[in-house]
Parts: sequence; structure tokens; C-alpha cells
Amino acid sequence: MKKLLQFCLVAALAIGAQAHASYIDNSQTFNQTVVQDGSEGAFAFDRTIVTDAGSLGASSNGFADRYAFSLDAASYFGGDLSSVLYPNGTGLVITSFTLHEADGDLLYSASLVDARRQAWAFLDDATLSNGSYFLQVNGYATAASGSYSGNLAVSAVPEPGSLALMFGGLTVLGVALRRRA
Repeated sequence: MKKLLQFCLVAALAIGAQAHASYIDNSQTFNQTVVQDGSEGAFAFDRTIVTDAGSLGASSNGFADRYAFSLDAASYFGGDLSSVLYPNGTGLVITSFTLHEADGDLLYSASLVDARRQAWAFLDDATLSNGSYFLQVNGYATAASGSYSGNLAVSAVPEPGSLALMFGGLTVLGVALRRRA
């Protein structure tokens, strides 16, 4: 009888420990449309996460949100993201902000430019070809609710023919100015 009681107590503690340590996955996937106006486009994104205040922190309450989009033509891109992290350490902690190809291959990682504001930005000049991509925001909650917001902007890469025409025009202009002098 004593062994049975000990077994039941150990089993109850193990089940209780597993229930308390379960990971709450707040991840979502969003499909975005790059609103294009001529050769430029952009989209803004934001999310508020409301969660169980009893299970906060990196090991128990994370998210990995994806924002999928596609481009019609080769484009330069830039993006940023921010989330308020209060002085007492509560809010959303963003652990990474990355750009991937649709198949999951990592292309670029943003840099943390301001830890207090949880501000992230893509600092490298980067070019994307036409195709499908997604931004991924990873992090965890240290408060019962928190939010982040960001944006992505793209502008068309000039085609080689356009560049050749521009350089040809500058050459003609240079020759004309030289003849005048």
C-alpha cells in the first residue's frame, strides 16, 4: 500500500511538472501584399500578443511569426521592426528578425540597433529577385501582453538598358559641355 501511494505521488508530481512547463506557441503566419505604386512598394505589419501571465519567459511563451510576400521584379529592400521593452524588463523580447526565401533558406538577418526599444533593422544594401519570400519575427513574452510593429519597403532595381541610357545621356552632356569650354 505504501509503495502504491508513493507511486501515485510521484506520478502526480511528474504530470503536474509537465503541465506547468508546457510551451505555449503563439506563432502565426500572415500573407501580405506588397502594395506597388510604379516601381516602389511596401507593407506594414503589427501584432499584439496576449498570453497567460503565469507562463512567461523564453522557455515557456514564444512566438515565430511569418509574413509571406512576393515580388514581381528584382528590388532593393529595407525593413525595420520595434517593440517596447519596459525598464522593468516586461514586454516582448524580440530575439531575431530575418528574411527568408519561400523554401525557408535564410537570406538576411536584421541587426538590433536599440535594445531598450527592441528596434531591429536590415542594415545591408540588399537586392531580391522576383519570387516569394517571408519575414520571420522570433521572440517571447515577459508580460501578459505586448506588441510589435514593423514595415518592409522595396524599390525596383534599374534594368541594364536604363542604366546604359542614363550613362549615354551623361556622356553626351559631358561632350557638349566640353565643346562649349
